[in-house]
Amino acid sequence: MSTLGAAAAYLQQGERMHGAEGFFIGKAPAGAWSQQLSRGLGVGLAALVAQWVSLALWDHTRDSQIIWLPGPLLLALLLCAGYRYWLVYSVGWMAGMLLFALLMGLPLAGLVVVTIVVLALIDGAAWTLSRLRKDQSIDNFFQLLVFLAVAVAALPLATGMLLSWLAGVMELPNWLSREWWHVTLADSLGYVLLTPAILSLVNPRSSLRRDSLPGWHVLLVTAGALVVLWLGWRELGAFATMRPLLLLAPVPLAIFVALRAQVVGTSAINLIVGLIAIQLSLSQEGPFVQSESMLTTIGVQLWMLGVAVASLYLAALVEQRRATQHALVASSTEVRELAGRLILAQEQERARIARDLHDDINQRLAVASIRLSALRRKVDDSNKQDVSQLQSELIALSEDVRHLSHDLHPSMLTQTGLTAALAGLCQNISHRNGPAIELRVSPHAKDLPEDVALCVYRVTQEALGNAMRHADAQRIEVALQVAHDQLDLTISDDGKGFVTEGEGRRGLGLMSIDERTKLLGGSYRLQSTLGKGTELCIRIPLGTHGSA
Repeated sequence: MSTLGAAAAYLQQGERMHGAEGFFIGKAPAGAWSQQLSRGLGVGLAALVAQWVSLALWDHTRDSQIIWLPGPLLLALLLCAGYRYWLVYSVGWMAGMLLFALLMGLPLAGLVVVTIVVLALIDGAAWTLSRLRKDQSIDNFFQLLVFLAVAVAALPLATGMLLSWLAGVMELPNWLSREWWHVTLADSLGYVLLTPAILSLVNPRSSLRRDSLPGWHVLLVTAGALVVLWLGWRELGAFATMRPLLLLAPVPLAIFVALRAQVVGTSAINLIVGLIAIQLSLSQEGPFVQSESMLTTIGVQLWMLGVAVASLYLAALVEQRRATQHALVASSTEVRELAGRLILAQEQERARIARDLHDDINQRLAVASIRLSALRRKVDDSNKQDVSQLQSELIALSEDVRHLSHDLHPSMLTQTGLTAALAGLCQNISHRNGPAIELRVSPHAKDLPEDVALCVYRVTQEALGNAMRHADAQRIEVALQVAHDQLDLTISDDGKGFVTEGEGRRGLGLMSIDERTKLLGGSYRLQSTLGKGTELCIRIPLGTHGSA
């Protein structure tokens, strides 16, 4: 997998380092030529390493390749890069392939033609995929189907048939002169194993890059499973009755890795398992060994191809699920932020209305009361009682406006603290022909942050209002406990209770309580039984807010 790491390193610089005009139209910015050269050299080196790895996984008894990696590497690089980099990548790749041929003493004339033909096919496949797919990801079924149809089926098939025709008209190495389906299978394996891993690794929307990387326990479990798989295949592969079970042995590991490392991990495990199968088969060990070497090679290739395709679909399903989860979390976060802004706007509007009621309406009512008092002294005795009654009603109205202003914006909360504000709230409700209210507040309540104190006050206000309107309670208890890391507010009554309903049928009051507590990272719990009263509890962590 060293080729994958080399490819990812060169792709991380991305499209952002150059202008949109591109390199090919003569408008490359300063330093573009040196970067193009470094990219080309990097791709050539990666192709050289990939070809060396492919040569290491060789069926030497028949001089045929089992898997081919340079082409899949180039396809992944082209799909991840902009069109302006395609020429330098293609030239670098071709240079690396020809350098490998020179180092190995292979017939250069035929390989030049083969390299050009294969390069043209890969470029054509990359262009087709770039047109059919919106981005380089393969995290949904349609995009994966398109990739498999073009890169894993059509491209290897066209390559195998063209090389088979070229072998009849010019001198080519032995492994390129085999039947067309040998080349097709080797190419298909490379495209299904290596290309998806690189695409998923460099895709910024990949869940593996958004989430934390798998922990050490995942790596240890995977490594242990691979060792057990290798031992099982080597020691039990000779038993014909065990072969069906041994062929299914990698399935649990593939599921485990797909759930934790998605397409990248799945491709890596497929490649490692395939390498184990290839090496054991070349040593005439394992469950794939058959009477002829050719049948063994074909069996390994077909099995690897089938397992890789199935596991890729499983990984794509996991990737889609992770993407959906991330979208839901992001949507929930946006809704929560919107709810927070709405609550803040509501509090600001309440404060404005409260100020208008106190500073304007209530003052005008006070002036009207003073004028009525002066008027009462001027009227005759028969009308004084009516004026006095009107003045009393006006004073009562002024008192109601004052209470309304206080309910909208409790000035005591900022002036005297939460404890005094809660005491005033309970006293006012009791004086309005309400039930007896017992209030117990922790001494540390005075040190609560402003947003937490406001939440506690509003929840208490809503809960007491509900108890007054619906519970017919005779006694209400309000208890606020503040510890070093959390606060607990419990409001209980001895009213008639009710049958709790589902989340979707909550009233606006309970929804407001829920939103206020969740905005502070807290939670609420409501318990009620017919004839036995109601208890509302909220818990808010203080670690992110700070308290005494």
